[in-house]
Amino acid sequence: MRIYLRRLGREPLIQFLVVGLCVFFLERWINAEDYTYDQYTIVIDDQSLSQFMQQRAKQFNSAEAKNALASLSGEQRQLLVDDFVQNEVLFREAMALDLDRDDPIIRRRLIQKMDYLAQGFYDRAEPISRTDIQLYYEDNTEYYREPALVTFTHVFFPYAEDTPESVFVKVTNTLQTLRDNNVEFDKSGLYGKRFLYNRNYVNRSDAEIESHFGADFKQHVFNTDVVSQWQGPIESLYGWHLVLISALQPTFIPKLEDISDRVLVDAQRQRQLQVKREAIAKLKGKYQILDGVGRQ
Repeated sequence: MRIYLRRLGREPLIQFLVVGLCVFFLERWINAEDYTYDQYTIVIDDQSLSQFMQQRAKQFNSAEAKNALASLSGEQRQLLVDDFVQNEVLFREAMALDLDRDDPIIRRRLIQKMDYLAQGFYDRAEPISRTDIQLYYEDNTEYYREPALVTFTHVFFPYAEDTPESVFVKVTNTLQTLRDNNVEFDKSGLYGKRFLYNRNYVNRSDAEIESHFGADFKQHVFNTDVVSQWQGPIESLYGWHLVLISALQPTFIPKLEDISDRVLVDAQRQRQLQVKREAIAKLKGKYQILDGVGRQ
């Protein structure tokens, strides 16, 4: 028997198995804490219940959750424990069955969580200095450009009302009436026809005017030097207009001192996004990316 055991002990396969078992049990002993988790043991404490309450209420305030937990009656606490245990059991069973694999919804949620965790690197962003704000403003001045604004009222004559010649005659006659009577802004509704959109436009942008009247009308209105006087006829996509402009503000870029708070917020956001991109790039650097034919 001893001879047999000696021969058996000299077998390379047996020696390999013995060494493997030793390494296995040594690793288990060194990392004993990592193996204390038991899938079928659910530990219930105030911290886990507090977190569960916050997740269920979608209000993440640990202090309020702890106070709410402490104020529960025995029956209320038991109901909370029952809900927590049920959720934990269903979660663990789902994970044991690998139900999280190949699920696009879970995949999307995990990506969102990792993206959110990457925001934790925001604290590493250096404080924004006055020089940083100035440089950011200079690099992004067009972003802060204010649109041209106009305030006007108009009298409308649609194309389809009559022949082009008779409509044009009516428009020119009405213009003369408006000028002779010095018709004011709020009296324009007494003349012309109802327009598809608005009759009065107050501090409206060039983009909105173009969308309502067309590019040619917008061009005429914003490039005119005639203010506080009836003018026209001006053609739009829908007909002819007589226009009384009371205020016209050209496009401009505000000075930095007028929008410094806004620029600071934008510069901080840009810095934070850069830190986040660098953090994700570092994570991506851990992986070898191959295309469909196995090339990097």
